[in-house]
Amino acid sequence: MSLLLLPGVEAGKRTAVNMRLLVLGLLEMEPMHGYEIQKWLEISHTELWADVLPGSIYHALRQMEKEGLVEVRATEQRGHRARAIYALTQAGREMFQRLLREGWQQVPRTFPSDLYTLLTFSHHLPSDERRVGLQTMLAALEKELAQWGEGEQAKKEAVAFPTFLQAVFDNGREHLEANIRLVRRLLEEPSTSRDQRDQ
Repeated sequence: MSLLLLPGVEAGKRTAVNMRLLVLGLLEMEPMHGYEIQKWLEISHTELWADVLPGSIYHALRQMEKEGLVEVRATEQRGHRARAIYALTQAGREMFQRLLREGWQQVPRTFPSDLYTLLTFSHHLPSDERRVGLQTMLAALEKELAQWGEGEQAKKEAVAFPTFLQAVFDNGREHLEANIRLVRRLLEEPSTSRDQRDQ
C-alpha cells in the first residue's frame, strides 16, 4: 500500500522487486500462463500488501522473457485465443534465489513515511484543507482494512492456511489499524504544534 512505502524512486524499485519475486516464485512452483498468475494476484490482493497491480503482469512477463528469466514452454488454445504457458529458465531460478537472499537482508520499512513527510510541512496548508485530506485518507484506510479482511477470508477458503500466513495477515491488519488510529488522532487535534507556535 502506498502509505507504507517510501515515496518516489525507492517505492517504484520495491514494487518492481516485489513483482519479480511474485512471478518467479509462482513459476518456481509450476509453469503457468499469464491469466493464472493474474488471478492469483487478484485473489491475494497483492495491490494492498505488495503494491503490485494484477493487471501489470503481462508487461512484467514480457520484460522477464526478454531478460531470459522466463520462457514460453508451450501454448494453450482457449477458444479463439492462444495462451502462452511460462516457465522459469535457469537464469530465472538463480535470480529468484538471489532476490530471496537479498530480501532477507533488508529491514522492513513499516513507517507511513508519506504521511510523516506531509505532516512536516502541513502548516503550509489551511487547517480545513488538511482536515479534508485526513478524512479522505481515513476513508481509504478503512476501505483497505475491509479489503484486507476479505482477502484473508478468501485465502482461507482457497488454500491451506499455515501459521506463518495467519501471522502475515495479523501483521498487516495491525499496521492498518495503527495508521487508522494515527489519522483519527490527528483529526482530533484542533491544530498542529507548529500552528500553535506560529500564532
